[in-house]
This record gives sequence, structure tokens and C-alpha cells, in this order.
Amino acid sequence: MKPKYLKLFFLIISINLFSQEENKEEIYNKYLRNGAYKYSYYRPEYQAYIDSALVLLPKNAFLWQQKAMPYFKRKKYELGMQYIDKAVLYDDKYDKYLSYRAFIKCIFQKNYNDALTDFDVLISHYNKGLIMDHYFYFYKALCLIQLNRYEEAQKYMNLSMELNIQNGGTPHYLELFYMGIIFYEKRQYTEAIQYFDKSLEQYPNFSDAQFYKAETYYFMHQKKEALEYFIKAKENLDKGYSINEDNAFYEDYPYQIKKWMIKNYFDILDYHQ
Repeated sequence: MKPKYLKLFFLIISINLFSQEENKEEIYNKYLRNGAYKYSYYRPEYQAYIDSALVLLPKNAFLWQQKAMPYFKRKKYELGMQYIDKAVLYDDKYDKYLSYRAFIKCIFQKNYNDALTDFDVLISHYNKGLIMDHYFYFYKALCLIQLNRYEEAQKYMNLSMELNIQNGGTPHYLELFYMGIIFYEKRQYTEAIQYFDKSLEQYPNFSDAQFYKAETYYFMHQKKEALEYFIKAKENLDKGYSINEDNAFYEDYPYQIKKWMIKNYFDILDYHQ
């Protein structure tokens, strides 16, 4: 191709790309900002506007993710997953929607083996990557805890905590809590209490850490200390102090406690409130 024709070719390509971006913004304005976003996620109008936008932009990863999201929040995981798979397929940035899918599989769908597969791919490319304010290592550790692979979970939770320290911060209270859970499951109770205490230093009213600290004391036959922390756990859970991740509003996190769990121990310990 002659140079002048080559220049013309690239000019045409550039104009087309610019037009597509401009057209995309028009579609977002019409079908999202002035359409779907004026309705609740759960209204049929929301999905109707998203579907209309997808007719015009069928390979737009963001639109597929927006279509999937309400299904996850309604616990319709299989339905939502087919749409997030489309987002991953068309994701030109590679990691954005793959990390979102991995998070959904871990926290919402509870599909831990599949989540691990996605996180392994992500970590191989972005070993300091984050999703929902936590490193990929953190979620990999959660998956491993839920699969009773505690030694591996400990390794990856340590890597997550180390990254926080390297970046000038401190381990997150949830990292410390789940490290406590790992030692609790390994029956290394002294170490478990140490980590629950570290988590409680950051979040003093954290009912979940108080509950598992109480249960650990119970397993150590220290019933007085156990009852003290079961009472604290109930008081703080009643006030709403639990895992405070944004998505905990929609879905329980691993080891998140319920009121009946505390009541069972009150019955065992014959504690009358």
C-alpha cells in the first residue's frame, strides 16, 4: 500500500474509532443515565433499557456486567453468571470483569473451586491486584478456608497482609479475623485468640470476632471468659456491628455469625438474659 493510501487508511480507522466512542456515550446517556438508572435494579424497565443498549453495543463488557448485577443481588447466580461471562469475554482490559466474576463466585455464588481458577489467572498477571478493596490473595485465602485447605489459606492470607504492610498500611481487620479463623480451625487456640484480639483492636465492636473468641475460650474450657465474650458478641450484633463490607448487605461472608449461634451457647451455658 502506498504511503498516501496508508495514511488515509489510518485516518479512516481513527475517525471510526472516535465515532464509536462518541456513539457509545450517546447510548449510555439514552439507555443508562436517562433510562435504566432511573429505575430500581429489580424493575423490568431496568433490564429492558440494558437490552436495548446491548442491541446497539453487543460486545460492550460494561453493559453485560450491568445486566448481570441485579441477578446476583437477587441470588439468581446461574442466570447472572451467563451475563458476566459475556462481560469477561468482551473485556478489552482483561482483568476488570474477570476479577469481578471471581469475586462473585467467591462471595455470592460460593463456587470456591471455580473462583480459585479465576483468581489464579488474575494473580499470574497481577500479583498485586485488588477487587472490592482487597487483594486477590485475600479472596483466594477465603476460598481455601471454605474448602478446608487451611495451610494454603494461611499462606495466601499472609501474602495479602504483607502487601498491605509494603504499601505503608496495616493488615485489614478482616485479614486478621480470618487468620484467627484459620488457627481456630487448626485448633491452635492461643494463636487464634491473638489474631481475634488484633482484629478487635481495629474494630472493637466486631461481634463476629468476639463470638469466635468466645467459642475458642469455650473449647479451651474457660467458660467464664467464653460467656463474657458471647454476651459482648450479642450486644454488638444487636447493634449491627458485624462484617461491614458493602456487599455484606446482600450476601453473608464466610463465618459471619447469626443470633441463633449465640443463643445456642447461652442455652448450653445456662445463661438467662
